[in-house]
Amino acid sequence: MPVPKEREVYKRSTAKERVYLTLRQWIIDGTLQPEERLNDTELAEYFSVSRTPVREAIQMLSEQKLVHIIPSSGTFVSPIDPQDMAYVYQLLGKLQAVAIDFCISTLDEQKLDHLTRLNEKFLELAGTGSSADIHAADRKFHNYLAQLSENPYLISFTDQLTLQACRNENQFFKNYSRQRTSYENHRRIIDALIKRDLKTAQKEAEDNWLISIDYES
Repeated sequence: MPVPKEREVYKRSTAKERVYLTLRQWIIDGTLQPEERLNDTELAEYFSVSRTPVREAIQMLSEQKLVHIIPSSGTFVSPIDPQDMAYVYQLLGKLQAVAIDFCISTLDEQKLDHLTRLNEKFLELAGTGSSADIHAADRKFHNYLAQLSENPYLISFTDQLTLQACRNENQFFKNYSRQRTSYENHRRIIDALIKRDLKTAQKEAEDNWLISIDYES
């Protein structure tokens, strides 16, 4: 393939990724609110790109259900669907239970200490940090549990699903009592792992995700 043609493909891909990642973050952190309209012309001007990478990025967001496209009307940020969130949290709970099953026999003091430090950092932010920072700390805790499984597919699926839960989690962690509840739940997971109590650790991991399904914002 000629060099100029390769460069053209590379630039187009980079622009799409830049637009996609920025818009995704704006949707997750609330910069773009549910049902807010996205104008591809305005976005192209903002990012200094053509409308093509903007439309490609929007299509990627649509596939992740973060935006919905209405023909002859426009593109809008998707509302947070409680039923979709229930599906996500139920599956995340099951994935964490499987991760624990995979890793519990190989856990050592160093791994358990790191898990504890992640949870203490989560508590440190509770009540003082932004809900986005608190959620990021919570995500690190759960992603590390997934990484301990050493199963690349489980790790990848967990990461994708936690991304889907981000908007709901940012709202969930605005309440200090929920932050404290999650911290205590994490602590019980760790205690069960230390004792090699598989069933208790799995139940606590599933419960930790399920408490996010039904809450009043």
